[in-house]
Amino acid sequence: MYNVWKTWEEFNQVIKNKKVVFFGVADDWFEKTFRRSDVNLAYIVDNNPTRKNKKYNVNEKYGDIEVKDPAILKDKLDDTYIVITSGAYISIIPQLLSYGLKAGDDFCCTPAMNSLKIITDFDECPTKLLVCSSEHQIYAEIDKDKNIGGGLYLYEVNKRSYKKLMDGNFHQIIDASDKYYILDEKRGCLVVSKELEIINEFGFEMDSFSHGLTYCPIREKIFISKAGLDKISVYNTRDFSHLEDIVLSSKTAKYKRDNHHMNDIFVKDDFLYVSLFSHSGNWPKGIYDGGIIEINLDNYSDRHILINDAWMPHGVCFIDNELHYLDSMSGRLYRGSKKLLGEFSGFVRGLAYDSNFYYIGQSEGRYFDRLQGIKNYISLSGGVYMFDPQTKAGRFLSMQGVRQIRNVMVLSNENFNIINNKFELE
Repeated sequence: MYNVWKTWEEFNQVIKNKKVVFFGVADDWFEKTFRRSDVNLAYIVDNNPTRKNKKYNVNEKYGDIEVKDPAILKDKLDDTYIVITSGAYISIIPQLLSYGLKAGDDFCCTPAMNSLKIITDFDECPTKLLVCSSEHQIYAEIDKDKNIGGGLYLYEVNKRSYKKLMDGNFHQIIDASDKYYILDEKRGCLVVSKELEIINEFGFEMDSFSHGLTYCPIREKIFISKAGLDKISVYNTRDFSHLEDIVLSSKTAKYKRDNHHMNDIFVKDDFLYVSLFSHSGNWPKGIYDGGIIEINLDNYSDRHILINDAWMPHGVCFIDNELHYLDSMSGRLYRGSKKLLGEFSGFVRGLAYDSNFYYIGQSEGRYFDRLQGIKNYISLSGGVYMFDPQTKAGRFLSMQGVRQIRNVMVLSNENFNIINNKFELE
């Protein structure tokens, strides 16, 4: 929000031919600032009453410098530039703004503190998320709270607050321009208005355990992965009629059960990408040779294995034209086939990106005993990780009482406003 962060090059340019005022007594930030810039230090200000109106020994060059009350900055001089040298910059910035000073033009943080910028980025992130939970009603009955259990939630990141918008056993939500498609395990695919009113529903089959949903606007087709039946059903977007099934293997007809355990699916260009627990179809036997397969949408028999040996993978998608997926059991986020972006402490599924941060859903683990001896800490908390891939910094956005997170989607401002008007959110 505030233009208080500068590179060393920008900083040295802005303080050129100006007197500098340090805001905050801090030897470490002083030393690091002097090391990378030619500062013409005039005086120091500090909010600490024990510092005010006293001398402070800065270094050999400057010796003792007077520490003044920050109120003196209300009378801004054109030849003076203020440099924040305190870890309390979050409270100092609004203080300086209240003096009529402009962030960037009249003051900034020392570039020596740039590593702290990520904290501000986390705090001020305006992203809103739609989060799907597949929990069954029994959880809501146990906890007796209308803001828990399966359904669709809105999470406002900068407020760290969430609100339940719809009830259901939801596995995935897709923004289809003028509507949403939501996959409900007990009802099939729901066609939902932008105001979150259910318009239609289709695609339910008994014992299908539908876990994945995607669509191809060019072909006007919707795809539902039905884990319990080992097939992907294809529907027409115009009338939602059933067109055909993509059968995963010969084991489907022979054993009539969940052999491969498909979950999330994603369409990109002419291909369908499918995440599954077992390529060989031996998931019921405890064989987790899972990964991602690519299916040609013009020839369903044309298939390729892209990712091997993943442990209960989910979240297959493309971000900035690169394949991403979650190795859910190990808690890892991958870009492409090899690049490990981040590692988390619980069972992860649900993946989104807002151009700055990744958002990774975490569920209450059901198989955490299998990680004993592999991980030193196994989180059982439900919520969403907010993760910066550059600094590797992260924050856990807790959703207390929501045990099973299935899908996370970044909500546009336009769609948020529609929901906000409908539900009168505070």
